[in-house]
Amino acid sequence: MKPGSPIQFYIDQPSNWSVLGQCILVRGWSFSNAGQPVRAVRLRTMDLTLNGVTGLPRPDVNVALPAAPDEFTGFEIRGTLPGGRQEVQLEAQLADGNWCLLLARTVQVQRQILPLWLGGGDWQELMFFQMPAHMAYPARPLRGEQFPPPTHSPRRKISIVTPSYNQARFLPETMRSVLDQAKVTCDYIVQDGGSTDGSEALIARLAKETGNRRSETGSEVNPPPDAPRLIAWESATDQGQADAIKRAFAKTKGGGDDIMAWINSDDFYLPGTLAYVAGYFAEHPDVDVLYGHRIVVNEESQEIARWFLPRHDPEVLRLNDFVPQETLFWRRRIWDRVGGIDPAFKFAMDWDLLLRFQAAGARIVRVPRFLACFRVHAAQKTAARMHDIGQQEITLLRERTHGRPFPPQELERNPRLLSYLRQSARIEMLWKLGIRSP
Repeated sequence: MKPGSPIQFYIDQPSNWSVLGQCILVRGWSFSNAGQPVRAVRLRTMDLTLNGVTGLPRPDVNVALPAAPDEFTGFEIRGTLPGGRQEVQLEAQLADGNWCLLLARTVQVQRQILPLWLGGGDWQELMFFQMPAHMAYPARPLRGEQFPPPTHSPRRKISIVTPSYNQARFLPETMRSVLDQAKVTCDYIVQDGGSTDGSEALIARLAKETGNRRSETGSEVNPPPDAPRLIAWESATDQGQADAIKRAFAKTKGGGDDIMAWINSDDFYLPGTLAYVAGYFAEHPDVDVLYGHRIVVNEESQEIARWFLPRHDPEVLRLNDFVPQETLFWRRRIWDRVGGIDPAFKFAMDWDLLLRFQAAGARIVRVPRFLACFRVHAAQKTAARMHDIGQQEITLLRERTHGRPFPPQELERNPRLLSYLRQSARIEMLWKLGIRSP
């Protein structure tokens, strides 16, 4: 602890701050002298801010230090730094919203010599650079996707649901990203978990503004032609995200060839996505499931990273879930065949669903388009729970799929997985040259 600092902390990793790799992993613990947990942590350079995860289990700290408020004082920051000499600052946010400086260093960040797509980098570097859940470059205005015109009329209906809980800050953009789409027949449902942040009033207002509702007399209010309709919404206590998704889809109807998807209340579709997806399914009647590339955005909806997915590899899906959930669409026939979502999962319900789709014989494809945006923010369920329930569910699914224990070291050395990540780097390199890899 620094003299006079209102925070007690310790940094376990890295042990040497003088020379760092471009992929940085900071681990430690912290809490305020007033016995309050730290709200947030971040690592800053002149051009970059890497936000971390707080509230991680540290029972060792709780046992050793009576002043610790509980056993969840751990934090972690993951990200990539530009090469060269630079100033870095590690900061923690107190309960009153003020930021406290924990560490300031001048560091030398080693540069990557051999490109990743040519064989440079190890497992950690490939994951950090190709599938980032953090700021990979300074925030920039979001650039959308140029979709090709469909060659078939997209006649199939899409049913989309949004599970939400206390996401009033981001929910309007999510809903608008569905309701403002054009040239598509879409039934939309919002299933709120009894939020206390004004979400219910917000949903009601948006429902009224879009006209996609029934009037108070029960008569139908006609929406614009070829526009998504908010056919139902509810704000009620549920048993978690998967339960909310299951409840919402139970309110939808459709034929076996119709399309389904869910979009979380902090993510959003790009303009034109739904018409493109409907057209693709119309042109490829044998396809059961599709997904695409991902754009990562910050709290202000600015672009901070991109995922470039290789073509679908069934064996890679059995090893790890790289499929961006917000870009995932499927036909109702495969959903009905596997029995829908399993509400027992709290984090990895999408990977479980995909594995059951694949085991049931689904034809799954990756389309070479950016379909949606995944938002990174401090209150994100994905970040906060990845280290406990999420990792347990991932381990369970991996061992269930392979029928045996599957140690992390085996995953990191898997040649097929490493090849997949290098293909991602190659697709990104071509995209930067203006070439779209199929």
